[in-house]
Amino acid sequence: MKMSPIAYVALLGRSPWATVNTYYKVMKEGKGKRDIRRVYVFTEERYRRSLPRVVRAVQTISEAYNLRPSIETVVIPDYGFFEADRRFKELFTKLGAEGYRIGLDITSGRKALVAAAIVQIREFPVSFIVYMGLLDMDFPDRPYMMIPTHMQPIKNFLGEERNGS
Repeated sequence: MKMSPIAYVALLGRSPWATVNTYYKVMKEGKGKRDIRRVYVFTEERYRRSLPRVVRAVQTISEAYNLRPSIETVVIPDYGFFEADRRFKELFTKLGAEGYRIGLDITSGRKALVAAAIVQIREFPVSFIVYMGLLDMDFPDRPYMMIPTHMQPIKNFLGEERNGS
């Protein structure tokens, strides 16, 4: 039985590396990674300048796994939590109608985006909601492979608990 494709939705806040490293870990270890067909990166206006680097990194990581997902970015006005709520609902409705499951990465997201995404996602087919921690702040702003894996535990809040190894 073929699984539905996944739309990976990442929330970009002040740490581009957190977004990139979580995507890398999901690709490296995550089940269903081959099902990712689309990637959406949501951020606020204040972090817009990080988008080109994040998009290039996601493309590069995807290509390393022989994937070519379409990548779209969505910029929400700073403190635009009403708009974020509306945009997530529109996107999740569209994806649900197209037969997608949603994978949500909340690692780098600011509270308003995370809350809006989680509130809106509850009515749709969800593959995972992940958060990756960084247990030692001596390792910020580095690529995933330059940080000891046990310092980067990942949690899927829908179950199937994963550790940092």
